[in-house]
Amino acid sequence: MSSSRRRARVRLIGTAVSLVMALALGSYAVLAVLAPVPNLSPVIPAYDVVETPPGTVTLPTGAAAIALAEGDQVLAARNLDEPRVLASITKLVTALVVLDARPIGGDTEGPGITLTAADARLAQSYIAMGGSFAPVPVGAVLTQRQIIELMIVRSANNYADTLAIWAFGSIDDYRRAARAWLDRVGLERITIADATGFSLDNRATPRDLLALARIAAANPVVAAAAATPRLAVDGVGAFENTNRALGTAGITGLKTGTLGPAVGANLLFSGVLPTDAPDAEPVPVVGVVLGQPDQAAVATAVQTLMTTAADDLRTVTLIEEGELLASYQAPWGDTVEVRSRVAVTDQVWGAVRSRLAVSAPTLTGADDERLEQEVTAVMRWGGRTERLAVEIVGGIDPPPLDWRLLQPLRDGGILPPTGTGSAPAAPPARSWASSA
Repeated sequence: MSSSRRRARVRLIGTAVSLVMALALGSYAVLAVLAPVPNLSPVIPAYDVVETPPGTVTLPTGAAAIALAEGDQVLAARNLDEPRVLASITKLVTALVVLDARPIGGDTEGPGITLTAADARLAQSYIAMGGSFAPVPVGAVLTQRQIIELMIVRSANNYADTLAIWAFGSIDDYRRAARAWLDRVGLERITIADATGFSLDNRATPRDLLALARIAAANPVVAAAAATPRLAVDGVGAFENTNRALGTAGITGLKTGTLGPAVGANLLFSGVLPTDAPDAEPVPVVGVVLGQPDQAAVATAVQTLMTTAADDLRTVTLIEEGELLASYQAPWGDTVEVRSRVAVTDQVWGAVRSRLAVSAPTLTGADDERLEQEVTAVMRWGGRTERLAVEIVGGIDPPPLDWRLLQPLRDGGILPPTGTGSAPAAPPARSWASSA
């Protein structure tokens, strides 16, 4: 074979080899570019649980309870569901039932009520029985509001009867109206036998009384009367509020009840607890203390109860604004993070344990647009649940061409790997602190 023929053959073989290699590389490139992109799994940092210590409220002997004024959360209680005699706490029911039938609003006094000889005889009957009363100037005209004030501030039994008879015609008719009102507002278990509380048959549990306190504290006429430290009514007299705890330890109202040694002294009260957060409003509460020796002992017990309850009210931060909830890292270097858009701060009482549940999808390639709709972060604590608003930081673009071309070589072990498709390890857990 001549040298020229050999050179031609070599060129032909070289061309064929080049063609084959080109075809192989082309096929490799096509396959590499079309190869599926790895799934990206979320990394969800461990949430550092917030735990606060148990409450240490000092409850007196007998029956007692304290609860939030909004909702139905009871903070602490003793004998919560044991029926007790109400005594003059009954007068709150009288005021509320009458105001339901004959409402007055704002600063209005309501209609005038002319006092009669029959009203004077009511006063004499309670004097004879040793019950609380206020003088009755026959022929004088008192307003509906004044009579409500006399029966709440002075705890005048005779004026409670006068009001009930004026509104409903008789005590029997009042009792029927009271029964209907109690059933309508969800206080079916409270038993009302008269308008004054003089009967031992006026009974309720502390749990029932907490519900009654919430209704009474929300009524502007009743709440204003219960918050009056001293009442002066022309022709009748001047009287100090029977509630000795009023104005102390955050106490803002409501009504005393005292009925002999077998019953003792009671107080259904409203109040506010101070908070440790500088800009937070005081927390409204209601409470009840039953069966104390006298009203001086009631005042001491309630003051202690309120003070120790305030000690157990704390402001905690459950989630920081911008806190990392989930993250992704693509092996070609792009990252995306899901963070909390807002901080979650709350006032909690006593022992509370928080939990955070984060759900985030597995991503395929650059489909991070799903995150806004599919990531859920739910915070649970103290019987409450809140879904967090999230913010997406960063983004994942489709992998670049050079990464696609080299990735099969990495997969085959020819080149070292560049990543796993997941985010780096989460940062160290934060140290939670709650203000005491």
